[in-house]
Amino acid sequence: MKKIAIVIADLELGGGQRSALNLASALSKDHDVTLVIFQDTDMHYQSPCRQVNLNCPEKFGLFFKAYNVLKRTVKLKQHFRQEKYDYVFGFMESANYPTALAEPNSLLSVHCNPHELGFFETLLMKLTYPRAKHIIAVSEDVATLLREEYKMPAVSRIYNLVSFDDIQQQGAEPYSHPRPYIVALGRLSEVKRLDILIEAYAKSELQQHCDLLIVGEGECRPELEQQIANLSLQDKVILEGVQSNPFKYLANAEFLVLSSRTEAFPMVLIEALVLSCPVVATDCPTGPREIVIEGGNGLLVENENADALSKAMDRLYSDKDLLAHCRDNALGSVQHLSADEVVKEWLALGAQAK
Repeated sequence: MKKIAIVIADLELGGGQRSALNLASALSKDHDVTLVIFQDTDMHYQSPCRQVNLNCPEKFGLFFKAYNVLKRTVKLKQHFRQEKYDYVFGFMESANYPTALAEPNSLLSVHCNPHELGFFETLLMKLTYPRAKHIIAVSEDVATLLREEYKMPAVSRIYNLVSFDDIQQQGAEPYSHPRPYIVALGRLSEVKRLDILIEAYAKSELQQHCDLLIVGEGECRPELEQQIANLSLQDKVILEGVQSNPFKYLANAEFLVLSSRTEAFPMVLIEALVLSCPVVATDCPTGPREIVIEGGNGLLVENENADALSKAMDRLYSDKDLLAHCRDNALGSVQHLSADEVVKEWLALGAQAK
């Protein structure tokens, strides 16, 4: 049995948080796992293992951000010295920076396209990531960027672990809607380009037969509400807000749509496929093209192209044979992301890091 720390800044709503918790849960079956966080505000998830809050919340402004990285590093060093973990795994950028500084044998999991980082975050990445023992990218495209553009030699790809049983259990919760519907799931932020999805839906034929449910919350809600009103779609496009169980929406949807401008390895695509829900996704940099099998479990469309997205949605909905084929193949297309295989990869790299 190994003693393992998983460091993540918070347990707010997000795919990276779900990925960390899924790994913690899987590892906890045979190992002593501690989830180390920096703040416990707006917690959306429950930890499946022991949890330690270092009480070092997020700060804003360049000076305060830099100071906070150092403060988190000191607190992590103290904690690691006391606990003497066998393996330390960092998750996502805000946790990775101090983790790399505090523990040279750490593994860092990168959950974003590095091109999406600001100047300060990019500088921190270049200064801190080489100090860690190994970098784990959640997609091949992200791994290639880190190796070739940022010259980081110790980089491997491990896909996000998905808890099939948990997703299917939550997906079985009863849910009904007056009309057939398609669904989008994620934060209402600019990078998700839900405005393009709403525009595509407005242009589509399927709006006559299907509603569009958008599950999530975020800073773009006012703009999206205004767009919906301008298009007179208030009775067809429903902003559902944050839901404790989003999977019940996926289980009953015609298909899921991902309209993001950029991703790393979008968990929502995997979660939909686990529930035999086909997908339509933009072929954005890093992620979707490693998940979506064109005509096999869904459709890929040109990034940030509302017309192409509209045509793909119409095609998948109207072609019932294609829709059924994608539904039948969905679960099988993600079997390689089961817990056993992903845990083996993490532990093997952890052993090499010591």
